[in-house]
Amino acid sequence: MGASVNSSAGFLGGASKLRYWGVDQQATKRRRSATCYATLKTMKPSFTDVMRLGRTELEVSRLGIGTLQWGDPGSGFGDTFGETELATAFDVLVHGGINFFDTAEVYGYQNIKAGTSSEQLLGRFVSNNRSSRMKQPHPQGEDDDGKHFLSPVVATKFFTIPWTNFLVGGGFRLGRKSLLSALRASLKRIGQDKVDLYQIHFPFPTFSNSALMESLKEAVEEGLTTAVGVSNYSQYQMEEADDLLARYGIPLASNQVQYSLASRSPEENGVLKACKERGITLIAYSPLASGLLTDKTLTRTDKRALMVRPLLNLMHTIGTTHGDRSIAQVALNYLICKGALPIAGCKTAQQAKAHCEVLDWQLDEDQVASLEEKMRTLKL
Repeated sequence: MGASVNSSAGFLGGASKLRYWGVDQQATKRRRSATCYATLKTMKPSFTDVMRLGRTELEVSRLGIGTLQWGDPGSGFGDTFGETELATAFDVLVHGGINFFDTAEVYGYQNIKAGTSSEQLLGRFVSNNRSSRMKQPHPQGEDDDGKHFLSPVVATKFFTIPWTNFLVGGGFRLGRKSLLSALRASLKRIGQDKVDLYQIHFPFPTFSNSALMESLKEAVEEGLTTAVGVSNYSQYQMEEADDLLARYGIPLASNQVQYSLASRSPEENGVLKACKERGITLIAYSPLASGLLTDKTLTRTDKRALMVRPLLNLMHTIGTTHGDRSIAQVALNYLICKGALPIAGCKTAQQAKAHCEVLDWQLDEDQVASLEEKMRTLKL
């Protein structure tokens, strides 16, 4: 899938037009697709099968992990799962080829004093991973079994609401310098001198786009972050941020927005198109639509579950053609085919293993088109 994902993203956009073509043209297209897909199936991705984050030098896996639930009591942390389970899952992910981890200063903020907020947990896992690598014969490039590995890439976010200090400590947030203070506090929790990607969590009236981008510029200049990004930005806001950063010679690496097969607004509001045109990575959060696009939904009888069932049935059928892949794996693979970097939640080693398996195969263009056609028939 690796070397083919970027090239496939372009032709997938026109797949829905197949139904308008003549029979002979459609047959020709399908023969070409079959040939292309046969090639894709024989191209097994390796641990070096990565993508660049936007126009930066950061190399990330085509699937990442969102850590919203880590350290959060409301998500079951300390009850149904804990640090031990997360540490095991982290090791499975890294060894399986997934190296991009997204957190935020407010994730699991309830446990900051206990030392188990999302940033603190992720920081320990990364540190332990780095220590174990250094003890191996080839610490800079190979695992002990000879496989190439990817160093973990850590992304965190700045919460723009002025009274965030009531959640994470620090002072009231007004002015550009508050971002740098918040970043230093995040770095302290993560246990690093520098983060790989620092993002604006969402736009907020008390901070102008120009002030935020100038603060991100200063963060780069002070060596506190390698790359910068935004989250929940509209097309206009994102393009403005990109243009503002360009004045400083800094690329906008990413825009993190809600995107899934069940919520395709980035395809409709211009964000996905603009990301591709400007070389900005679209990071897709809630890629499983808050659990809607999973096998568990097939057992539910509520109205929303029943409405989406025809789509889930199709996803299940498509999954069986790729070696009994789950509905969740089909949902994540779809976003990769669209050129996005989905970040899935993960709390257990079993989930981690399933996420890594998403990188072993790829939907073909007709399957992508059929999923989108099915979505158009549903009223969600």
